[in-house]
Amino acid sequence: MLAVIDARSSEEAKVNLRKYTEDILFFASSGITYNSISGHPDIFIFQEKNNLIIAPNSPKQLINFFKKHKVNYQPGRSSVDENLEQNVKYNCIATGNFLLHKKGMTESLILEHSRNKKFINLPQAYTRCSMINLRNDVFISSDSGIKKVLDKNNLENFYFSPEDIRIFDHKNGFFGGTCGISGNKIFFNGNIDKHKHGKELRTFLSDLNYEIICLHDDFLYDGGGIFFIE
Repeated sequence: MLAVIDARSSEEAKVNLRKYTEDILFFASSGITYNSISGHPDIFIFQEKNNLIIAPNSPKQLINFFKKHKVNYQPGRSSVDENLEQNVKYNCIATGNFLLHKKGMTESLILEHSRNKKFINLPQAYTRCSMINLRNDVFISSDSGIKKVLDKNNLENFYFSPEDIRIFDHKNGFFGGTCGISGNKIFFNGNIDKHKHGKELRTFLSDLNYEIICLHDDFLYDGGGIFFIE
């Protein structure tokens, strides 16, 4: 199994993640977008299972990593830059039934691949940053507006406050950027028990038979998610 994670993650997180992976790309970019999200894989990568679509101006280290491991991917049509509209093109979530994003903000190639899915319009364009999809269209998000839309669509979800989620240059990060899923394991870039909703989150995930792996013992860090490639 391969992993892609923000290079600015703690050394403890990196060491512990190595225990579960064949190889890891410690992701970084320079001169493409603003600092707080410059190391965030979810700004450059869209993933639906092993279907990968990446920004055409993704850092060479990402492309070389995929080539080294013979990972199939498609380049998208939209480049990432410092503008909101360009930062969020790949930051969406697709499930077996739905594509979730803010209308008008999605990379066109992703829309084409998801044309048979129902599009759920969300108020938050940083969708993958804000939430994660568990199995069977169950979600966890840190955005109250997203929660309202999920509730309206009768989709099971758990709200996790962004309070005390660390991120560079901002007061709080997003929940989706703190974690990634591989099989029945959910990995956190930090310790969920440091958060006031940690106990409830543990119960929610355990009831869904997820194994929780906290990669370090400090507060959760929003590094743009942890992407696993089987």
